[in-house]
Amino acid sequence: MDIEKIWNEGDWTEDARQIIDGLKKFPDNSKIILILRHSHRNEPIALEGSQKVRLTPQGHAIAKKFGENLPSNRLINIFYSIIWRCEETAIDIDEGFKNIGGTSEIIGDLLPLQSVGMTDKEFFLNEFNNVSFFDIYYRWVVGFYNPEVWTPFMEYCQSTAHTILEQVRNSSENGLNIFVTHDFNVMALRFGWFGLQPKKWVKFLGGFAYTVGEEQTLLLDYSELKPVAVPHWWKKL
Repeated sequence: MDIEKIWNEGDWTEDARQIIDGLKKFPDNSKIILILRHSHRNEPIALEGSQKVRLTPQGHAIAKKFGENLPSNRLINIFYSIIWRCEETAIDIDEGFKNIGGTSEIIGDLLPLQSVGMTDKEFFLNEFNNVSFFDIYYRWVVGFYNPEVWTPFMEYCQSTAHTILEQVRNSSENGLNIFVTHDFNVMALRFGWFGLQPKKWVKFLGGFAYTVGEEQTLLLDYSELKPVAVPHWWKKL
């Protein structure tokens, strides 16, 4: 397995490379939050078995490579979805960053990184087997589903914003706070926080990053770092 080739030329590592390059563009004194999909995983045999799927060998190796390429001057805290592949990704990134002499700490798991508030597992297994992923996503966004079986979209996005900000409130001003989660969560939070519709699938180790501050919010979205407007409720966080 040629890890250098996979990292430098791989299609699924493209988003990861863009994040690494983009993180270097943030001001040195900025506190950054990175919402990140887990690394390369095996394919589940059936949807109901997806929670137990682990990383592939290249998934482990590239997650460590990702850590080794993070800006070494940052102090890193890592949070993760309790699902194995996310925890494995967090451990690998932590190891990779420490390999280059960086200072990082794995803080622990957060429920909003795992769950988007689905309460009726059987109903949604059936839904995912019969309806396209993006149709389900947009049905959730517009309030199609009964809130008793799926937490409404904006309620999830707002409560997750509160949870994440509470975790990083007292972190270093030069810190990088990484939240390892799943593709569905990344797309939901990107849209719910910044109004950006999904343009394409979130690749392994893909995601977005933004600054936490009162003056201006900078968003790293794919390869572009730009100032962005935030929703009215953001100021109440």
